Amino acid sequence: MSADKKTLEQRIAAVVRLFASNSDGDKIAAVYALERVLMGAGTDFNGLAHGIENLGKSTVVPDEIKKKIWDAAVEHTENRLHGADEFRSTDGKPTWQSVALFCQRNKQRLRPQTHEFVDKMASQTVWDQEPTEKQHKYLFALFLQLGGKII
Repeated sequence: MSADKKTLEQRIAAVVRLFASNSDGDKIAAVYALERVLMGAGTDFNGLAHGIENLGKSTVVPDEIKKKIWDAAVEHTENRLHGADEFRSTDGKPTWQSVALFCQRNKQRLRPQTHEFVDKMASQTVWDQEPTEKQHKYLFALFLQLGGKII
């Protein structure tokens, strides 16, 4: 295995094994080699010591934090792939249709009471049925609540 394909742990272990040498010169060279490996990894001897102290300690991330990270990643990806910027009117603002579809894709982040309204608005896009002024305002309020932007 070539040096550039070894993991950081393998490189550190190889250098630490040199500490067992009978030659004082090899031991000193090993210390400098270890320093170079650590610097290449963006850390130092203190970082190595911290890692050793925490070996075996659990670094479990709570499920609620995992879910928040996952939801944020999914939201970001969906918005990048199917964001509200897909359809803009001539004035540069998103159309009500794109806002309705954006809200429907992200309705799990809204209160359950709003899901029926969002689905109704999204279904109206098929027939191009313009929402009432009150529905329009509420739809755009939900859009802004979800992080949508109106330019």
